[in-house]
Amino acid sequence: MSQPTNYLYCNILESRKSNLLVTRWYTVPCPQSVKRELLKGRVVLCDSKMELPPRVREVLEPFHVRRETLQVIRDLMVRDFQRGLEVGAPPAASAMLPSFVPVLPNGTETGKSLSMDLSGKNLRVLMLQLQGTGEKPQVTTTNFLVPKEVMIGTGVELFDFMVNCLHKFLAENNLLSEELPLGFVFSYPVEMKGIRSAKLLWWTKGFNVKDCLNQDVGTLLQEALNRKQIKVKVKAIMNDSVAELASAAHCLGKDCTVGVVVGYGCNSAYLEKVSNIKKLDAAKYDYHHEYMVIDTEWEEFGRNGELDMIKTTYDKDIDQHSVHKGKQIIDKFTGAFFLGELVRLIIDQFCVDGFLFGGSRPEQFVTPEAFPTKYVTEILSDELEDTPFVNVRKIMDELRIPIHGISDYMIIKEVCHAVTERSASVVAAAIAALLKVQGKKKVVIGLGGALFQNHPTYLDMLKSKLDEVIPPEVTEWNVCADEHGSAFGAAVVALVTKTMSF
Repeated sequence: MSQPTNYLYCNILESRKSNLLVTRWYTVPCPQSVKRELLKGRVVLCDSKMELPPRVREVLEPFHVRRETLQVIRDLMVRDFQRGLEVGAPPAASAMLPSFVPVLPNGTETGKSLSMDLSGKNLRVLMLQLQGTGEKPQVTTTNFLVPKEVMIGTGVELFDFMVNCLHKFLAENNLLSEELPLGFVFSYPVEMKGIRSAKLLWWTKGFNVKDCLNQDVGTLLQEALNRKQIKVKVKAIMNDSVAELASAAHCLGKDCTVGVVVGYGCNSAYLEKVSNIKKLDAAKYDYHHEYMVIDTEWEEFGRNGELDMIKTTYDKDIDQHSVHKGKQIIDKFTGAFFLGELVRLIIDQFCVDGFLFGGSRPEQFVTPEAFPTKYVTEILSDELEDTPFVNVRKIMDELRIPIHGISDYMIIKEVCHAVTERSASVVAAAIAALLKVQGKKKVVIGLGGALFQNHPTYLDMLKSKLDEVIPPEVTEWNVCADEHGSAFGAAVVALVTKTMSF
């Protein structure tokens, strides 16, 4: 007969002489009396001497990536980035795509511009008014929902829909008579032919407008604007990473030459000397500027096994059940689309091992995608509160877990922390590699994206990990939050480049 599994439980006793809660810890098979106390739902501070079960520590240990391993990853990424800039080199995992954006804003810009950001079923329209150094930008935005039939219809239907939304926005803000530059955030696979020219290669995010394939989306948008007789000119097309960098540079100043998006996925852009972009025939495109923003597309790094050294069985499960097996490896290690599912898989394994919920295995943790990443950020927000388990307990109640207590909360919180820490570690190694390739002594990294914005400790984790792998030639650096986002950045680029010749 197998021995009963021992658990770490907290019996909660209410002191009759005060309002204090007294905790008593047990490492024993869970008795019914303790279960009854746990079900009372009292919130207490955990004992600082309480330790995780050895098996839990063993499972989570690989998520705490050592400095030496991060340095190896950094150096592998340096070589991949350099290969991505070369001509005739073996294909790199990181595409290092030219964006044709020649300059970054620095906060001194003045004027009025527009942007549109097409992201899945959402279309954001933005108007930006800049008044120079030290003046607060004036921003007006409206979000529109793209109907399903438009997402799978014709190109004319899609671009006419977008322009009709823009027309409504302009009318509501008394802008129809003004001639304004527009930046277009188009985060789909394209081949850039110039700052205003992007050939669509294929659709993602639910779109399937077949007659747009191999067409120039800049031309399609401008033709739709002309049909509607709107006095707006498309001045720049870019993806969200390039736009995020532009937004951060406007906010953080001239030293901000690297932008990173940590959202549902993870990507970056940075300012590079054209002379270092060997694969770019600048003369062919009549490109006569000294610099160009590069879209790294680093999310594909790891597809050739470069990150297998930190890959766990849970990562393999995530990849096996993903739409793009063997691809977008950085996304699967770092992005909000995957982190919640990764936490769910680990928690479910701990349930199977008997470390959680009184030895039960709740269906909620067996079901794929039942634990969204927002739960991870909410649970780690408890670290900012006086009572460290309020949110995790609330989430367990929301999931209708029948038995849960302090030891469960502690383990779940540690899982969330470990998965987040590894995400920040991988992003830090990637940033360090980019800084080494860029070769600047002083740099500010602008950070944006849904995961970072909603996560209470991500920025601090990232800075701590980056400090471990920063190249020695970088003498001054900082990572700062971008407060505006990609639509803002595209509008600034449109303003900066409206008088440039290309």
